[in-house]
Amino acid sequence: MSSSRKILFSILRTVIGIALVVYLWRSGAINWAAMAGLATQWKITLAVIVLLLLDAAAIGWRLRVLLDPSGFHLPMLSAFRLTMIGVFFNSCLPGATGGDLVKIYYATEGNPGRRTAVGTIVLLDRAAGMFALMLLPLLLLPFFPELPEKSAALRAVLWVVAAIAAVTGVGTLMCFSERIRRSALVEWAIRRLPLGRYIGIIYDTVHAYREHPAPLFKSVAISLAAHMLAVSVAMLSALATHPEEFSWKMCVIIPIGFAANALPVTPGGLGVGEAAFDKLFALAGLSGGAEALLGWRVLTILISPLGLVYYLQGRRRFVHDAEAKAGAADG
Repeated sequence: MSSSRKILFSILRTVIGIALVVYLWRSGAINWAAMAGLATQWKITLAVIVLLLLDAAAIGWRLRVLLDPSGFHLPMLSAFRLTMIGVFFNSCLPGATGGDLVKIYYATEGNPGRRTAVGTIVLLDRAAGMFALMLLPLLLLPFFPELPEKSAALRAVLWVVAAIAAVTGVGTLMCFSERIRRSALVEWAIRRLPLGRYIGIIYDTVHAYREHPAPLFKSVAISLAAHMLAVSVAMLSALATHPEEFSWKMCVIIPIGFAANALPVTPGGLGVGEAAFDKLFALAGLSGGAEALLGWRVLTILISPLGLVYYLQGRRRFVHDAEAKAGAADG
């Protein structure tokens, strides 16, 4: 795709997102006056900022854990910086370049010959997060058994979520299979397809976790904790904007809304996420879903300048070779 087409596509996605927000406002789904609660309830806002920073630290820790088995070293402070740069690009620069692509760019810096492996681990990090996001509402659902009983539509949504989680889990296990790795189909794809060499590197990078499964399980556990922090942010946003509508059962539907917000339809899910939150809250018998996500967006933007500071410090090497790092330390 040419540069001009990319720009036009980015503009189109942004226009669609803004149009959806305007539609939700005109339809009454978004009450801008309720958003003032984020300013008046300043204690809630401060608590949310702390939770967002902890969430960023947890996401950085997850990537650090996944890099270790492949012989890479990512210091915790660098992991936090890398995550905050991604947050800045996701929140403040709507366009074709998302935070994940920026993280891959910075993570592969200074790793010639192993860029594909590092990039694959960053994508695996994202996949672990999405799997945990699908898993979280299923783990919390037993505490609110009345939710699927009240709405057939919500019950169908939960079945879809369960199916996605199951397919993701089975797909990962298939990558671990030595038999599949040595199958004629996989070998043919690596040898004959135009990007076969990269397919082989990507497959082998994931396949290597067969010998080190603990980091994968740990990454899912960290993801669940990180998502609970993000869910708490959205719930506190709902408490500030619609205190009369607050309910603990929000914790089941908010992760599903976050998954919809992650769909690459509009930049950062603008409009799409608000529409999903509004509908999911309605299915659960609640209101104020769109404002809950808008509050999350606004408060995320408040911490984004920290990512801009890290970005303006210039290109640097975040991910290092663990053996080279250890050798330098010994020397």
